[in-house]
Amino acid sequence: MNKFIFNGNLAQEPSMKYSQAGKAYTKFTVAVKRTFDRDKTDFFNCTAFGKQAENIAQYCAKGSKVLVEGQVNIDKKEDKYYTNIIADRVEFLSSNGKENTQTKPSEPNMQDNDPFAGGSIEISDSDLPF
Repeated sequence: MNKFIFNGNLAQEPSMKYSQAGKAYTKFTVAVKRTFDRDKTDFFNCTAFGKQAENIAQYCAKGSKVLVEGQVNIDKKEDKYYTNIIADRVEFLSSNGKENTQTKPSEPNMQDNDPFAGGSIEISDSDLPF
């Protein structure tokens, strides 16, 4: 069984393309901090296909936190080994990715209702419940 599960942050913007057969695929790289040596980071090249590839390209951006479940694929070309993770499932763990292109309604001005807008509040020791 070839199963690899990890989580990390996208190291760069995902790149979606279409095959000659018209199937979408997205390549992305995930940076993962090592548990035993937090000063070092591993980078995993990943590829997703189909609807999942379209969702990654649409909703993820550099820095997005993701959990990837997939299969390790190792290829040898000209005496060099290349590792690629074929993503079976990608779960989006953060919402800091790309925003929906639809316009959002403007938020109400919270400054009008903010009791701390004027700066500090004076409180005496007798006002404290302890």
